Amino acid sequence: MKWVVSVLAVLSMAAAGCGTVKETYHPGTIGPVSEAQGCEGLTLKLTTAHDSVALGKPIAFNVAVCNTSDHAIWIPKQPQQAFFWTYPNGRHDCYIIDREQARFFQKNESQLLNPGSEIVLPSVVETSYFNHPGITEFLAEIDVAKNTNPELTPFWSGRLLSNSYGLQLLPAKH
Repeated sequence: MKWVVSVLAVLSMAAAGCGTVKETYHPGTIGPVSEAQGCEGLTLKLTTAHDSVALGKPIAFNVAVCNTSDHAIWIPKQPQQAFFWTYPNGRHDCYIIDREQARFFQKNESQLLNPGSEIVLPSVVETSYFNHPGITEFLAEIDVAKNTNPELTPFWSGRLLSNSYGLQLLPAKH
């Protein structure tokens, strides 16, 4: 009798969803999918002027770095950027960057970002090797090494991810 109760308990847990395989995420939203993320006084917001592009054409993004703190923060004028995306079929891909651990930032390659201010970094993702029409979801990242220049403080460093942004990728026009 104990064996029957144990089998029934296992079957009822399986029917309730315990032990099920997680489904693959498939993008389904065009435009902003999530809110911009923040970290230590900065927020990264990903936008684009066009919500669709033909495969093979570049996607022009704007990556806005916003100071949400109550004090000015030094940041690089051109921080290292990466992009991650999820194809319509749920497969992930990315542009990767070489991550620096520490760097002596010069004043002329940095800028002081006041509270409430932002800089916009124009960015391009090439789609010439994409072969999946449909909604693809993108995520931008900046990565800033630890600043070793004591004249520029406070200097933001770390990894910052943007909001997700869905784009309709159309079949290539021949």
